[in-house]
Amino acid sequence: MIKSKADLKFYIEEDKKRNLWQPNRSYLFYLAKLLYGSADAKAYHYMKSLRKYEYILQCKKTLTSRMLRLWRQWRLNSLSVKYNTYIGANMVGYGFRIRHIGGGLVINCLSMGNYCSASCWVLVGNKDSQENRATIGENVILTPGAKIIGKVAVGNNCVIAPNSVVVKDVPDNCVVSGIPAKIIKKDGQKFIE
Repeated sequence: MIKSKADLKFYIEEDKKRNLWQPNRSYLFYLAKLLYGSADAKAYHYMKSLRKYEYILQCKKTLTSRMLRLWRQWRLNSLSVKYNTYIGANMVGYGFRIRHIGGGLVINCLSMGNYCSASCWVLVGNKDSQENRATIGENVILTPGAKIIGKVAVGNNCVIAPNSVVVKDVPDNCVVSGIPAKIIKKDGQKFIE
């Protein structure tokens, strides 16, 4: 969670490293990629807007900051519509990577760890109420079409295979696949049923 200006800078830098692939390039290089329509530049653009909104939401409580918060919220919502992507404020950790932006990404979870990534058509949603949402660990990869629904705990270093539906808890270091998702690989060993 972003609690200071230093945290904001750190989160933006980590997102830049994960989404742009060339973190030492100049700002003009980033703008050229954004104008050209590069997917990684769009993903970084969205994440930067999200981080600035999270900072305003958590740290600023004055009257002028309320107006700035409304502007940041409007900006984030317009990017959400433009890129067909929705990530709630204060839900994802730093270093979050959007692999294919514009393909319908919705993340509405209690928390997601650091250095996670999500692809197109991923849905992390609630079941019946906002309290029934997922908690996702660190270094989790959500591949295209993966869905996590309800009050589910996903461990660290997991991979959710394409078009899988996770409705039960997933332990650490697993690969899950299927509808409903079952463990197909754990700690380097394959499970065959």
